[in-house]
Amino acid sequence: MNILLGSPKKIQGQEEIPKESFGSFFSVRILNDTWVPNVSLEVVNSVLEKIRSFFQKPLPKFFFPISCILFVYVVIVNSWVTEDAYISFRTVENFLNGYGLRWNTYERVQAYTHPLWLFGLILLSFFKIPVYYSSLILSWICIGATAYLLISRFGKREGGLFRGSWILLVLLTSRAFVDFSSSGLENPLSFLLIVLFLEKAFDLEKKSDFRSILLFFFYLSLSYLNRQDTILLGLPFLLYFYKPLMEKRSWREFACAAVLGLLPVFFWSAFSLVYYGYLFPNTAYAKLNTDLTVSHLWPYGLDYLENSFRWDIFTSFSVTSAILLLPYFLLKKKFLQAATSAGVGLYILYVCSIGGDFMAGRFFALPFVACVFLFADLSFTSIPRVSVLFFVALFLLNQNSYLYITKDYTRLRNDGEIQDEKGAYFRSTNLLRSFKFEEFPTHGWADAGRKSKKVPKDPDKACATINVGFYGYFAGENRKIIDSNALTDPLLSKLKSVSNWRVGHFTRNIPLGYLESVTSGKNQIQDPNLKVYYDRLKLLTESEDLFTKERFVEILRENSGGNRNLIRNFGPRTPWVGIPEDFRCGLGVGY
Repeated sequence: MNILLGSPKKIQGQEEIPKESFGSFFSVRILNDTWVPNVSLEVVNSVLEKIRSFFQKPLPKFFFPISCILFVYVVIVNSWVTEDAYISFRTVENFLNGYGLRWNTYERVQAYTHPLWLFGLILLSFFKIPVYYSSLILSWICIGATAYLLISRFGKREGGLFRGSWILLVLLTSRAFVDFSSSGLENPLSFLLIVLFLEKAFDLEKKSDFRSILLFFFYLSLSYLNRQDTILLGLPFLLYFYKPLMEKRSWREFACAAVLGLLPVFFWSAFSLVYYGYLFPNTAYAKLNTDLTVSHLWPYGLDYLENSFRWDIFTSFSVTSAILLLPYFLLKKKFLQAATSAGVGLYILYVCSIGGDFMAGRFFALPFVACVFLFADLSFTSIPRVSVLFFVALFLLNQNSYLYITKDYTRLRNDGEIQDEKGAYFRSTNLLRSFKFEEFPTHGWADAGRKSKKVPKDPDKACATINVGFYGYFAGENRKIIDSNALTDPLLSKLKSVSNWRVGHFTRNIPLGYLESVTSGKNQIQDPNLKVYYDRLKLLTESEDLFTKERFVEILRENSGGNRNLIRNFGPRTPWVGIPEDFRCGLGVGY
């Protein structure tokens, strides 16, 4: 088929059609050599103009209440708690029962990654609210505040709060956001803090006085205390200060504001060093101190990225678009937007470099929220209605979307090392089912913990398992539990992981004599170097007096690498040999 522009020529056996009757038409010559007039350029332009005009119009006001109702409904009916969250819940219970910030009551170990989130759980649970519901209430508060801040910022600029209704629909279209709008993990508070931080960072363009700079660093420090790696999203903004500082030469004022804003980090770090003996949580050592290089982990990180595109295309598309806009922002000298884009890219690179995670979508939810803030700030007039189209296509018309979830929802699916965590635990831990059962969650590992507490077998004997969340919480504070994945164990977290490790589960083989040592309280470890190291470690984690000279000397030696020679050569990396039968917690075959 040949497409010709202009007036047609006369065809044999056909009367000539006057040129003026065609006007400025497209003409198409079909295979049988006949002329058929197509659509005029005026009509095409008119249609395109109507489409453009449609997308540039603001959304009707009635969208706002509908969006709010949908948002609240979806967030509440999708509320759930993951098994990993119960690791922190045990620390909450131990603290409220007078044992301090401990997981096992006999030792001081920071078995949680999120101090700020943990203190929020402690605050709510102090008023006799079960920690399960405390985590959901705190999540709803943070999610509601996050949504309000995003909507109100857009509404102030566009002439009304109702103008931001599209933001609620965009958030719901992201599976990662909905999955981790609850879960018992720190994500909801991270969402709120990144929006507070970005809001203050973007306002620095208009006002960069002492108070604004102080709040900038204060929100950055709170993000660090909630989860340390989230500060990667904020680091590029530090470059933004260079030019105004050079022009105003206000280094002293800037330094003073920065120090005051970062005081929460300094105070917590000092407390952590004195109380636990370390600057960083034990979970960081368990997952990053594995003796695995980036070359080992990077392929798994790329798999995590690929999985996000397969299971959550909208989130992945949004994050990728924000990163790809970086050259445009730099070209247009939009440095705050460029810093946001660079922060998202830096965070994603970090996630890939550590091998991603086993929870699908977890580490894409936070950069997605940052992207929503960025897109809302760009003020593209077409974004609201384009967002509604995505919402309708990917959420409203999708029978697998979370709008249609039920209390009995189960979706057991794995993508290599990656798991649909919500699909695996939702039926056992969702809010709607929690009202039907006296003993909740309804999970076999939780039942094993309850049984251990009610009918203890060898209560003074330590046991080991690879699933410590449900079991550890329900087995009670007196049960001595060794986590073979090292998240809660100060010794195992310093050793090499097994050769057949899984992303997010860097299991360690238990040294000979370690379980006997924990049971008896006496060092019975067989390896001579590891035995010396364990004695030194117990001085940090189990000594009653925190302020002895010997303990401070050991803290300095441990954190400066003075003990590495004792554990560096502790055996080659070997496959998982399992847990000795006499020391299994009884959650299933082998553990």
